[in-house]
Amino acid sequence: MKEPRKYWLVKHGLDSLTALPRWIWRTGKKKGERPRSFGSVRKGDRWIGFAYADSDSRERRLSLVTGFYECVREACYRRIPEKGLKITGNTKNAWMIEGSPLGWQPDGPVAIPPIEQIMGRKTFRQSALIEVSKKEFAAIVREAKMRQLKPSKIPLLGRNPRNEQEVLALVVAGREKLGIEKFVRIRTGFPDTLVKLKGRSSLVHLELELYSKSFLTHGHAAAVKKGGGFADADYPGCPVGVLCWVKDIADKDLKKQGKVAKVFELQELLRDSLPIKWRR
Repeated sequence: MKEPRKYWLVKHGLDSLTALPRWIWRTGKKKGERPRSFGSVRKGDRWIGFAYADSDSRERRLSLVTGFYECVREACYRRIPEKGLKITGNTKNAWMIEGSPLGWQPDGPVAIPPIEQIMGRKTFRQSALIEVSKKEFAAIVREAKMRQLKPSKIPLLGRNPRNEQEVLALVVAGREKLGIEKFVRIRTGFPDTLVKLKGRSSLVHLELELYSKSFLTHGHAAAVKKGGGFADADYPGCPVGVLCWVKDIADKDLKKQGKVAKVFELQELLRDSLPIKWRR
């Protein structure tokens, strides 16, 4: 009897997935040394290309989905396709598994919430191949579809930001589209920015985060008063909002625990060409 189809999460470096998106490959093994996990992937199995983008020391690494594939050729030792040679240097051959694109494909890497949060379980962090259930596979596809954003819509960078500084850079570059009339203050301390939004008479603080939950892990809630205000000697009473790249906690939970007034997902605003609207 044919074995049931398996589903995999394939963790590679972003450079590897960009150069050879439909291949699972590994160098450092000789022809007679097939990587043990490679023998588990069979024709018809499906996988998700997944990479982490490096962040700064206090941020979680950004989770990126690069594509979806179905195995068409099982593991074999062969010459690396030309596009992959620039990554491997002098290495010409590798153990490789070939796939073909499966259904919908993102235009570029898609930033999603932490993978363990989506799956609801821990994964083996050092493993390049992680078996997932059909249900987990579908959940990750849904997240990627929902958060798909064309790179051309990301101001200045043309890719996902990897730390708060890059979030700030693209917010400044895209301020008109985001409905920011004026930056009154930008600083390294909390809150990051004080802005004047179009259509709003009073100023608001916007704390920038890669993941929305980082507002809590960074300890900012202690500085926010009940009701969402911030004790600022120069600008007293201005409310605090979170502008994050990826929402990874429910708005209501962040508002309750962080005492913030508003939460905005930056990639959602850019994808749908929406300004920041601060309604009561």
